[in-house]
Amino acid sequence: MELIDLEQTDVAKKREGGVDALVVESYLLINQICLEAGKELPEQQVESNVTLQVVSGEGVCLSSGKSVRLGPGKLLRIRLGASLKIRNESQERLVLLIIHTPHPHVLKKDSLEDRSAKGRFVSLVVFPGTKPGREGEFMEWFKRSCDLFSRYRGFISRTLLKPLKKADLAVALTEYESEESFMVMRMSDDRRQMFTKGSELLVAPYESHFYTVAASYRK
Repeated sequence: MELIDLEQTDVAKKREGGVDALVVESYLLINQICLEAGKELPEQQVESNVTLQVVSGEGVCLSSGKSVRLGPGKLLRIRLGASLKIRNESQERLVLLIIHTPHPHVLKKDSLEDRSAKGRFVSLVVFPGTKPGREGEFMEWFKRSCDLFSRYRGFISRTLLKPLKKADLAVALTEYESEESFMVMRMSDDRRQMFTKGSELLVAPYESHFYTVAASYRK
């Protein structure tokens, strides 16, 4: 048995709001969203069956050309493949749960074509090297960053590469289903704070490069 206090979660305590994964299981994903006045959840494609439940506040949901006003005591179902965008047009914080059944990753396992489709978004970050004696800390930091990235919708994989000859260099390869889903993660405060801590371990600033997949072949 597990009791989750929605007023005591990490995202609920943040003044600026954000997104937090409360339950992550094979056939269930529950995200808590906190949107301050005037903020919005960018438009994205629903990758599983979704139910929206408002905990407090009011907002507007736009899905596939239709607009619905959300408030406490209401549930909104969104079909698989539909678009979804949420805006807080009120003066109060909007708190809601986005319930995915099943977890989007379960549906993707059944479709190799979907995982290798054109348009997948790839981020490549080049780390110049760690400060003397801090490589172990960097590896632990990378593991924590993988855990953070995987909580966001659209995540596929995150890999750390080390060149064969240049030992003081590392490259992180991160894959998301789309640029939109990647940017939700990249613009989050969680990611900003994580990379601020990671930068303290490096001898110089890291470099970021972004790509989309033009073709992909896997055995």
